Order: sequence, then C-alpha cells, then structure tokens
Amino acid sequence: MRPHLWLIAFVGSIVPRRLRADWRQEWEAELRYRENLLSQWDRLNWKSRLNLCNRSLGAFGDALWLQQLRLEDQMFQDLRYGVRMLLKNPGFTFVAVVSLALGIGANTAMFSVVDALLLKSLPVRDPGRLVLFGSATSAGISIGFPEGSTQMFSNRFFRDAAERNQVFSGLAAVHSIPWRVHGIVDGNASGELEPINTQLVSGNYFSVLGVDAALGRVLDDSDDRLPGGHPIAVASNSWWQGRLGGDASAIGRTATIGETTYTIIGVAPREFFGTTVGESPDLWIPLAMEAQLPPGWKGLDDPMFQSLYLIGRLRPGVDSQQANAEANVLFQQFLQPLVPADKQQALEQASIELTPAGRGLSQLRREFSLPLTILMLVVGVVLLIACANIANLLLARATARQREFSIRVALGATRIRLVRQLLGESALLASIGGAGGLLLGSIGSRLLLLMASPGPEPLALEVSPDRRVLVFTLAASTLSAIVFGTIPALRATRSDINDSLRGVVGAMARSSRSALGKMLVVAQIALSVLLLVGAGLFVRTLINLHSVDPGFKTNNLLVVQLDTESTGLKEDTTLAAFYKQLEDRVKAVPGVRDASFTMFAFNQGGWTMGVTVPGESPGGETIWQCAVGPNFFETAGLPILSGRGFGPQDTDKSPKVALISESMAKRIFHEESPLGKRFRGPNEKSTSYEVIGIVKDARYGGLDQSPEPMAYYPFSQEPTYASNLEVSIIGDRAAITPGIREAIKEVSPRLPVVEIATLNDHIERSLVQQVLIARLSAFFGLLALMLACIGLYGIMSYSVARRTNEIGIRMALGAMRSNVLWLVMRETLVMVLIGLIVGVGASLITTPLAQSLLYGLEAIDGLSIALASGVLAAISCFAGYLPARRASRVDPMIALRYE
Repeated sequence: MRPHLWLIAFVGSIVPRRLRADWRQEWEAELRYRENLLSQWDRLNWKSRLNLCNRSLGAFGDALWLQQLRLEDQMFQDLRYGVRMLLKNPGFTFVAVVSLALGIGANTAMFSVVDALLLKSLPVRDPGRLVLFGSATSAGISIGFPEGSTQMFSNRFFRDAAERNQVFSGLAAVHSIPWRVHGIVDGNASGELEPINTQLVSGNYFSVLGVDAALGRVLDDSDDRLPGGHPIAVASNSWWQGRLGGDASAIGRTATIGETTYTIIGVAPREFFGTTVGESPDLWIPLAMEAQLPPGWKGLDDPMFQSLYLIGRLRPGVDSQQANAEANVLFQQFLQPLVPADKQQALEQASIELTPAGRGLSQLRREFSLPLTILMLVVGVVLLIACANIANLLLARATARQREFSIRVALGATRIRLVRQLLGESALLASIGGAGGLLLGSIGSRLLLLMASPGPEPLALEVSPDRRVLVFTLAASTLSAIVFGTIPALRATRSDINDSLRGVVGAMARSSRSALGKMLVVAQIALSVLLLVGAGLFVRTLINLHSVDPGFKTNNLLVVQLDTESTGLKEDTTLAAFYKQLEDRVKAVPGVRDASFTMFAFNQGGWTMGVTVPGESPGGETIWQCAVGPNFFETAGLPILSGRGFGPQDTDKSPKVALISESMAKRIFHEESPLGKRFRGPNEKSTSYEVIGIVKDARYGGLDQSPEPMAYYPFSQEPTYASNLEVSIIGDRAAITPGIREAIKEVSPRLPVVEIATLNDHIERSLVQQVLIARLSAFFGLLALMLACIGLYGIMSYSVARRTNEIGIRMALGAMRSNVLWLVMRETLVMVLIGLIVGVGASLITTPLAQSLLYGLEAIDGLSIALASGVLAAISCFAGYLPARRASRVDPMIALRYE
C-alpha cells in the first residue's frame, strides 16, 4: 500500500461523489465499447485495427487510473468509516489518543534536546572535516599539564602548529573560558554597565569554520597579529537583534569593556551560536586582545599557559590518521626545548589524539550524554507500553466486532480489505496522537531545557521543532501504528465466519481469554517494573546527595557575585583595601551578621597548584588554593580546628601565612602536626607559606566529590580578583537583598552585581543532572505504571463482560461471591506475578549500566527493587480487583439472559 494514497484519498474526497461516479461510468462505457471492437477484429481493415490498438493502449492506462480511483475511493470510505467508529467509542478513542500523545510527546521532547545537544552538527561548511586537538599527554613530564594530560594548549604551540603543519587547510583557536564581562554599549545614555558574553578567538576562526558574515565582515588573520592592537568585535545575530534592534547601521557602533572600546565590524549568521554547544557569545573578540579584556590575563607569550582549544580543518585527501601522526610530531618538537635534558627520551611517548569536531565542543555533552541516553531509552519504553496498551484495547474491541466482520465477509469483503480498514483506524489514532505528541513535545522540550540548565538562564540551545524533529515524530507515529495495529487487525480477521454468524459464545469466550492479550499485559508490567526500579535508584541517589554535609553552613548564607574586574583596580594592595571597605559597608546593612570576600564559592571550579614540602620532591601533590577575607571562616561556618585565623598582623609586609584543610594536612604532612611548618609551590622560586591553622574539610567541587585539599591565603598578602562576597544574614532574604545592593552601589557605583543567590541555590545547580534524571525517571515510571494498570483493568473488565453468562451459570449452580471474586483475581495475580518476575530479572541485568550515575548505593539495590515491586503489585491488584468485584455482584438471572 503506497502511503501517499491516503493523502490522495483525502484530497479526492473534496470532489463531489456524484461527479466521481459520472467519471467512472464514462470510463466503464469506453471500456465496453473497446471490448466490442476487439470482438470484431477479423472484420476490421488495417487502419481500423491501428486505431483500435492506439485506443487500447490508452484504455490500458485508463484502466490503471480507474483501478487507482477505485482504490482511493475505498480508502476514503475506510477513512470515513474509521472516523465514525472512533467517534462512536469516545472513551476508547480518548484513552488511546492520550496514551499515544503522552508517549510520542515524551519521545519528541527528549529527541529535541538530545538532537540539539548530542547529535546536531555545527552550521558550518563541511563540518565532517573539522577535528579537535585533545587528550594530549606529556608522558609524565612535568611541564605544567595537570596530571600529565590536557585538552588545552598554549598560544605559542597554536602559532607554531598553524605555521608548520602540512595537513590542515586552517587551524583556529578558541579560548577555553567565555568571559561574562560588563561594559557600556554605544547608545546607552545612562552609562550603566550591562552584561556581555564575550569569547576570544583567533583571527582565522570564522574562515576555518567556513562562516561568512550576515552583515559587515568577520575577523581575519590581520586582526589577530598585534597584541592589543585591534579592538574590534563580531556580534552574534541574537545579540544584534536583541540589544541593537537588528539595525543595519549597527556596523561601526562600539562596546566599552574595561578600559578598551571595541568597534563592531560584523554580525554572524542567525543559525551560528559558536563552537561550544550550550553557550552563545554576544561578541567574538580577537585573541590578541586577551590582556585588554578583563581580568586581563597575559598568557599569549607563556608556552605553558594552556588556555586554548584548537580546531583544525583537514586538507582534501588527508585522513585523520595522517593528521594525527603530524600533530604528534609537531607536539613533540614543541616540547623538546621545554623538557630537561634527563627527560628527553620520554618525549617519544608524548602524543595528541585528534577527535571529530563537527558537532562542536561541549562540556555539557560529556555531562549529559549518559543521562540523556538513558532517558531516551526510558521514553522509548513508555511508548512501547502505550502501544501494548492500545493493542490490548484493539484486540478486545476487535473481538466485539467479530459479527460485523463476518457479515462483511459474507457480503463479499476480502480479508485484505478488512485488515486495511483496521490499519486505517490505527493510522488515524496514531496521526491524532502524533499531532498531540508534537504539541506536547514542543512544550516539553523547553521544560527539559530549563531543567538541564545549571544556571538561572536557559542553555543556548535551539530546541524548536525543525525538519529532523518532524521526521522523528512522523516515524514514531508510523511505527506506533504498525506496532499496535498490525497484530489486532490480523487476529480480528482470522475468525471462523460460521461460528461468528451463529453467535457461538464459546468461540468468543476462548478468544477473549487468548494468551496474546495476557502476554501484552505481562510485558507492560515487566517494563513498568524496570522503569520503577530505575526511578527508585535515581531518586534515592538524589536523596543521598542532599544528605551530604558540604562542610560549610548552607542556611542564611548569600553568595553575591560581582564583576570586580570592571572596577579598573589592579591586583595590588589597593584592591585588598577596596575589598575591606566593601566588606565593612555590607556588614553595616541591617540583618547582615558577617561578610567576607572569597575567590570562588561552591561549584565554581578552583585554582590548583602543585606544592612542595621542604625535603620532598618538587610539585609532588596538587592542592586547591583560595584567597579569602579575614572573616571568611566565621561567615561560611567553617570551624578552625587548631591554630589561629587571619588577623590584622597578616599584612603584605609580614611573612606569608596560610590555613590548610584537614585533607591537605594529612596528604602533605602525613601524621605530623603542620602548625608552624612551611610549604611552597612547584619549584624553588615559588612563594613559601607558613601554616598557622587547620580548617574543617569542605566540598567545593560538588557533593558527590571528596573534600579537596585546600590552602587559604589572606587577601592582604595575595591581592587577586575575587568575584564572590559571602554574606551571613539573619531574617528574610528578600528584605535584606536591596540593602546589600545599595551598600555596594555606595562604595562603587559602577561595580556590577551579577547575581545574589543563596548557597543552597548553588548546591541545587550543581545537582542539575541528578535532579533531571530523578524527576524524569520518576515521572515516566509513574506514567508507565498508570498505562500498565489501565491495560490490566481493560483486559480484566472485558474478560468479565464476555464471561457474564458463564459467571451467571456458576452462581446459579451455587458458587459464592468469594469464589467468583477469587476466580477473576487469580488471573490478575498470575499476570502480575509473571510480570514482576520478568521485570525484576530485566532490572538485574540493565541497572548496572547506570552505576556511574548513582551515589551512595549499588545498582542492584534490594530496597529499590522491593519498593518498585510492592507499589506496582498493590496498584495492579487494585486495578484487577475492580472488575473482579463487579463480577462477584452479577445477578444470575440477568447473567443467564446475557447475549
């Protein structure tokens, strides 16, 4: 059956029926005329025979068209009859359509996010030819790589590789950190600083990707040669539309960031959001402007300053193996002058692995790849349960229509015609469910995007329905129609016509108790058990994480994020004095108990360094470091276990001091008391610090990570930019926050306040992956449970209805109501028990695949299996009890007259 015939049939229905009948009569008369001429073939001359042959060829084509018209007319009749049958059974139609819409909608929403985050290629020229430099190892040579490996490279190596390679038509660099700075955009009359997302890229970034400007021009190599010499920028299309109003005269306008004014030279295409999935820069700025862009890093000339992602485009005819071999040679040659003479031999093991970059760079992809894959499988299982549910309903419905089908067969209908009609009804259900699923999917994809976003702003992903999503939804709808429609259609048209016409009850009853319907219910229960066990594991993981002690207090602690780089102050004693002034002013706000600056707060990354204790090998251990204010430990609720805290005696003129965490004390100083001892950085020129106290461990990286070995320094001795002011409050946060903002504005009117959030907010953002998978798996598990119970209730209700006569006979012969109740419940319990056994067995096999997503429990967890089995058994038995209770209350006199 050709799929387009359904559309032709629908369009053909617009033609009046009488007109189509007239056309058919004319064609049939023409065919009879030609058949009459053929019967007189021997008496015709050659001209008449030639004319008849020409007309016969035309007749053959007309016959084919007439046959197609008949087929289309039959399909239209089937379509119209199917609509009437669905409207005749609104309860069945509603349940089927809602089940399909939920199943298809969940799959569409999940596919939209998966496609945008994991599958979709960058909107650039020939993305398959792009490769990423990554997974570089230095073979244990200590040259600044953390743990001997990196995915980032220095500007020195980038320039060297771009100039000397023979396998890339272009090599571009992207700075690993997108800066959210504050600046003044041309035309801002108030002079207020506003947030701008910027990204540093090499001058050939757009040309290597093959991206042209939608307006103006993009960066080129000449814009990236002189450090600090080209204050220009390319604007993203979304920022140009939103901030500059989509004005064509925006070229030449400016944005002042820090002390530098950047001129906008072009606008990127609408579909291009950059090379990092989930991020959308407002401005792309040449890499040569690194020192001018706050915070003003100066790493371009440092061969060990690994801060760049490198993307190369392969030359025509060059494969990835050739490119990988040359990248390794370039890497080893670059390292050679940097490695001590006694370790030159180890250079042969230094290597780089090139990976495909056509789908862009993404930390989110690494974080969400496994959770989204699992959730995609989960929603696929939900759709299977929905299809099994509808197939069961269709089986029961088809059994009730046996007499109708038998009468139609007796009147001349073929089995193919009946199967086609039933498949047409299934296709109608799938089409309506698919349309509803597409609507739910477009809404659900945006909700999923919000749930997957680690911050208050949604990820920069395009999840609106496009051609790929429409094709997926169409495929899901078509597959659903085939899955739940084929078997009921074939089974419904296989009955014995004589038995059906005589109304043989036994045949009907045997059909109603067929194993197929029960197998579908068992499959639904088993799949539901599998989903509920997984949901239990993920929910318990989330509960375990929430019970973890982060080490510092979480109640009544605000984290005020500031863009301190925009102050224009340098990293010296002036900056430390500014922090002290700001802390004192915020402390005076009513409701504020204490306040202190810190370099970073929870889940914001860290500043690591290899440390050395006198008498041990250089750079033996890697620790986290943080510069803090003198009251930080009191503000954050981190108790000092021994020694003292920072005081007024710790100035820039006094000896350098530090407080260390418990884990650092154990790792660096082992069993000895660290108080009064010293440590320094990875080499002999590094600053030496005296340990003056030990602080309780805290988890800065995440609740699922072990406490980091940490060293704390006072700002007075290590003046550096700090973007977080932690404020301990008493009372209502909403009432205190405006006073904090006003206090900051009094000290520095142009200091941007990025955000004021509680520490609990930061903790919740760190758990976005776990929250996403726990919530969705629980929702889909409960949805699967609901569908399975509907299927169980449906088949048991129908079984009771078809066995009413039998039940009446049993009760007339003396059967008690309890006997009838147990008779029906026994069938329910057998199906539930088999489903539980199969589902538990499947969970024992599949749940270990998700072990990496769990915390504090094993994948094979007895409690989760017991809870899932118990909940499903209880609800399923209740769904089966309702029909059983109805059967036990049948009046024998009415039952004996049934049918």
